[in-house]
This record gives sequence, C-alpha cells and structure tokens, in this order.
Amino acid sequence: MTTFGWNRKILWIDLTSKKTEIEELSEEILEKYIGGKGLGAYLLYRQLEAGVDPLSPQNTLFFLTGPLQGLPAPNVGRWSVVTKSPLTGLFIDSHCGGPLGREIKKSGYDVVAIKGKSEIPVVVVINDERIEFEDAKDLWGVGTQDSTKMLHARHVEGSAVYVIGPAGENLVLTATGCCELAHQTGRGGIGAVLGSKKLKGLVVRGTKKIVASNPDILRETNKTVANIWKAKTDDDFRYYGTGCLVEFSNERGQFPTRNWSNSYFDGYESLNPEKHQDLAKGAHLSCPHCIMRCTHAYRIEDPSNPGVEVESTTEYETFGLCGGNLGISDFESVLRLNFLADDLGLDTISAGSTIGFAMDAFENGILSEEEIGFPLRFGDGEAALKIMRMIAFKEGIGATLAKGTRSAANEIGKGSESLAVHVKGLETAAWDPRGKLGLGLSYATADVGASHLRGWPQTTDKPDKSAVNVVRSMVIERDTKTLTDSMVICHFTWHFPLSREQKIALVNGATGKVYDDEEISKFGQRVETLTRLFNIREGITRQDDILPPKFWHAETVGSSKGMKAFIDQDDFEKSLNEYYALRGWGLDGVPTRETIIDLGLDSLVKDT
Repeated sequence: MTTFGWNRKILWIDLTSKKTEIEELSEEILEKYIGGKGLGAYLLYRQLEAGVDPLSPQNTLFFLTGPLQGLPAPNVGRWSVVTKSPLTGLFIDSHCGGPLGREIKKSGYDVVAIKGKSEIPVVVVINDERIEFEDAKDLWGVGTQDSTKMLHARHVEGSAVYVIGPAGENLVLTATGCCELAHQTGRGGIGAVLGSKKLKGLVVRGTKKIVASNPDILRETNKTVANIWKAKTDDDFRYYGTGCLVEFSNERGQFPTRNWSNSYFDGYESLNPEKHQDLAKGAHLSCPHCIMRCTHAYRIEDPSNPGVEVESTTEYETFGLCGGNLGISDFESVLRLNFLADDLGLDTISAGSTIGFAMDAFENGILSEEEIGFPLRFGDGEAALKIMRMIAFKEGIGATLAKGTRSAANEIGKGSESLAVHVKGLETAAWDPRGKLGLGLSYATADVGASHLRGWPQTTDKPDKSAVNVVRSMVIERDTKTLTDSMVICHFTWHFPLSREQKIALVNGATGKVYDDEEISKFGQRVETLTRLFNIREGITRQDDILPPKFWHAETVGSSKGMKAFIDQDDFEKSLNEYYALRGWGLDGVPTRETIIDLGLDSLVKDT
C-alpha cells in the first residue's frame, strides 16, 4: 500500500543499550495527532509516568516531522522536538529551522525517539536504515559552531547536523541545541536533556522519496504564496528579518526594557537593523525550502577569540531580551551576545531574561558586587558577556542563574522574587502584555509557560478594557498555531499570509485525508487538552495560571503608559474562566471527563 505524507514509523534509540527498534504508527494515531507538536504530545503522555526527572535516563526526546517534510510545500524546512522540560518540569515543544526534519523523513521515519543514557559522549548517526553511535569525546566541550563544522567534515555531503554546546553538557536548565549554525531549539532547557544523556547531537542523511497524495495542491499553494511574497518588494521582513520588529514593538509599547521595568526603550532606534547597513553581511543561513529567507547574518569579531571573524544571526527576540531588557542599545554588543549564546548553546530569551533579573537585583542592592565578582549594571555589554559565560559553565553566581529565573530568585530571596519575570518557570518572550489586550492570558495559560507562540488575541486594542471578549479569538489562533506546529511549517507564514484554509488543504494534499475546519478545531482542542493533562499530572493547578508582578505595575512611559496586563485581577479571573469554558475544562482548569471522551482521549487518559 502506498503511504502518503507519513512513513508511519518511529525509530526508537536506547542510548544505554545502544539498541534500536522500529514502531509502526497506526493510521488512527496519525490522523488524530498529525505530527510535530500533536504527535509529540501523544507520545510523551504515553511514554512518561508522572514525576520522571527530566534529566534522568527515563526522560525521552522526540525528534518529530510532519506530513509535509520532504514535499514541495512552502516553508517546510523545519522540524520539532518534544520532551519534559528540566526548567519547568512540564511539557515542552520547540520548532526549529534546518534540514534535520527532511532528512529524518527521507531516512524512512516520522519520529526519532531517544531514551536512556550513554556512558560516554556520543553522536547518533542515521543514514537510512543504518544507525551508528559515534564517539564524541573530542567534541565534548566544543561550541556548536565548530562542532557542526567538524561533523560535516566527517560525514556524507548533504547530512543535517544538530548539536549542543557546553551549556547543555553542563546541564544548564536554559540550554538549547543548534541546527546548521543558525537555528536553535530554544526554550525549556532541551539542550540540558541531551547533555544528561551524554548525547552531543545527531547527524542524519536520508535517500528515500516522500510521496504526496495530491502534489498539485502543494505545488499550486506554493506558487500562490511565492507570488504574494515576490510582490512584497517594500517589506522590511525581507531585508532585515525579524529584527525589523524592534521598531514596531516599541511603537506598540511592548518592548522589554531593563528587566521589564518598562515596555518602551528609549535607545531602540540604535537596535534597528535598518540603521546598520554599513556592517558586513554574512551568509544566508535561512531554512531550506524557504520563500522568505528571513535569517540574516552579520560579520563580527568573535567575543571569545579577538581577531577572528564570525557570523551572528540575531533575531527580534534577542534584540529584545539581550538588548532592551539589559538596557543595551549598542547593536554590535547584542550581536556578540547572540553569537556567544548560540555557540555556548544558551536560549537567548531565557539567558537575557535571567541576566536582566540579575542586573535588576544588583541595582536594587539585592546582589552585591562581591557576590557577582564585578558590577552588573544595565547597559554594560561586557558585563553581560561575562555573566553569560559564567552561566554556561556554572561558575560563581552563574551556577545559581543557570537554574533559570524562577529558581534563581527563590535561591537568592531577599525580595528578588518580585523581579523574576516568568510563567511556570519559563521566562517571558519579548512582547510585553501591557501593550496588547488579552496577551497576558496567552502567557498565563500556555502549556509551556510564557511563550509568545501560543496564539495572540486578534485585536490591536490596549488592555484598558475587559479582555473577556477577545478570549475566543485567542483560542482560535492557538488552535491554528497548533496545526502549524504539527504540520510542521514556519510560524512566519502569517506574513504571506498562508491562511488556515490553505494549511488544511496542504495537509489533505499531502496525506489524502479530508480534514475540514471543524475537525481541525477539534484537533487543536485535543492537543491543548492533552498537554494540559500532562501538566496536571506533573502537579500544576489553576493557581499556576498567573502573571508575574511586573505586569501588574502600570507602565509609566511610551504608548502603553498607564496600562497593566489587565484592568484588574477580577477581569483576569473572568477571562481565565472564559478560556476554561471554551476548552471544556472545569473552573479548576481540569478537563472534564466529558471533554476527554468527546476528544477521543479516553483510551489514553484513564483517570483525571
């Protein structure tokens, strides 16, 4: 029987025994969970028992594709990873650019699942059916940039490489991994999970052909969006990538400034990439099969090796958290921080947020110069580079900050808890909810913590009125994003825009299924409910769906002056009630048994 879109196979790899096996995925499971985030949520819930230590051999890493990888569809040069986060202790999914997903798919698998722990550092090498465990002792301690280049030199041309850096090896809870120099599995400490397994990374090369049920649908959609993008000749996104959002965010009053003390940065103009066209541009390192090519590199001096030129691929989130949030307005300082974080294997959002917290604590007299080893003031780029290295290698105060903002604040105490900006332990992305009505509810309820990629309310209003009426739009957008992350395609396809209807058509064209809008809404509900159930099993309650104190302080400058995340606590609680009701959950935030049955989760979820 011809298989369309999916290979219907999981490659299971046990690092302890160095054994592999193949699991056949049923058509029913694939139809219910599609791939990427959806399939990862199912597999993680099924695989892990409650209370598993995320850094133990029992935790599992799921490297996932969707039905479109390896097919001629728009912006599908991506892949997903799902695991239990060591930073939050909850479900985490990350969606990364680069060819790894395509090569996994062409090797004959939809998923590579890795469990156990190796005695020595290894790289898992997948070449179609051949699986090898390559000694990586010489790569242990080497940064992501050199590790990637060394592995490419050793393996067949066209292989995809994904590696961690020293931060992951040292089990820093905000560590990430790097795919092909420029793409990171940010958020939640995924790099530390690899490090705990002594897994330096993966090298994958496949030769199989992936077949679509109706390739004409894929080609026609690809042509349509390519023509739309080609016509956008004056679009800043084309020329500056996500960095162009620095100006937009400040105008909206949403830019993180000095550890979220404000939502407008008075030095933001100097962080706008448009102002720095004199800097030498680097190679285009965008995702494969990408129409937009939004990844832009700048040539700078290596902050660890003076006189050596490197390339920094800095995105908006880094300009926000390692720029404005640290009070740094020097463009090249942010580029250096970004390169160092990428090479060490640190999430720039969490690292920037944790460093901003430490700067705030220093300036408020909570942390002393003696405790840190040097002054750590807002605006000091060199101090930020020092503390970033200390975090990656767990040196001095860096060992405390390596645990993330929440744990660091709890350990430091002395009132620093009020300076810690996170939800459920995950540091907040670079969009202040005091600038957008209802955005705070998305942060408070997102399954992974304070992610900006869990659906925004569809409004341009400020939070100067009740947010209850925009909650439904947030649910729709979250369900659409779940579809995007399960297909697996790029979030930035909103910029074409690639409509929800077109996304459904692409899934149908790839797989031969006949999903409609109602079924996709139910799919989104199913995945969101399942990740909620996973997190409830790990101990979260309604009391964890909250916002940090800083977002309850009225803004004092910029276009969001006078705004808090919600008009008051009562409106937040009403909005939360509305969200739970729309999801079919009780007022305690627990999905009802009726909802579990209606979504077809009852065979997986035996008790609640």
